[in-house]
Amino acid sequence: MAQLQRKQQLEGVIGPFYIRELNGKTIMQSRTINPRQSKGTRASGLSFSYAVKQSKAVRQVLRPLLEAGTDPYASQRLTGALHQAFHFPQGYEEPYTLFTADLSALVGFEFHQRSPLRPLLPFTFPFEVTDDGCLCLPAVEVAAVPTKLLPDTRSSCALVFMVASWAPNVGDKAATAVFSFEMHRHIPTAMALQTDAYPEGTRLIVAAQLLVWNGCTVLGDKNYCNSKSFNPVQVVFTGVV
Repeated sequence: MAQLQRKQQLEGVIGPFYIRELNGKTIMQSRTINPRQSKGTRASGLSFSYAVKQSKAVRQVLRPLLEAGTDPYASQRLTGALHQAFHFPQGYEEPYTLFTADLSALVGFEFHQRSPLRPLLPFTFPFEVTDDGCLCLPAVEVAAVPTKLLPDTRSSCALVFMVASWAPNVGDKAATAVFSFEMHRHIPTAMALQTDAYPEGTRLIVAAQLLVWNGCTVLGDKNYCNSKSFNPVQVVFTGVV
């Protein structure tokens, strides 16, 4: 509450205002009033905080694919997508976790909207988890990427799959496995893979990157074209063993 000071001036709180003296003048400022938050508001805040944390964790695990470049809003878009997955329904008392949330909506998520993978490879990869806990991509044939869509018409490319796995008993620590298939330039490329068995309850996220290099080499090393303006990376599978 406000008090009358020796100079017959008020100082203190009156309702939503705070009266004080500054540089010889009496000023009145509005003060922040913290409204009582409903259970739903608190729950939404918790799920968003968790989404921010897990978005950072996912990007950290996929860093080898993303370090060449993403669009400026990739992290915010991923956080938003995870927030929707972690957002719990009315009356739910505890936030979802990376192991219980439905992340199926992440499939198709593009980390670089200016160079998405989908137009280059309009193909759905039929990943599946086998009964013994392995991640499997049955034999498929993937059509060649149209060279006119690549940074250099003389480019060669490979499709890289990174499998990120979070076991239920190791907290936020993730393991990764990488599979690479060099693609033919004018005919389909056969692809198939199978991982080792994962423990039951393991969360899996698979991202694919189109890695491109041109015909120029330096001492036999490939001259990669992936950059901040061209780095197609997409989430192609999520699941739980």
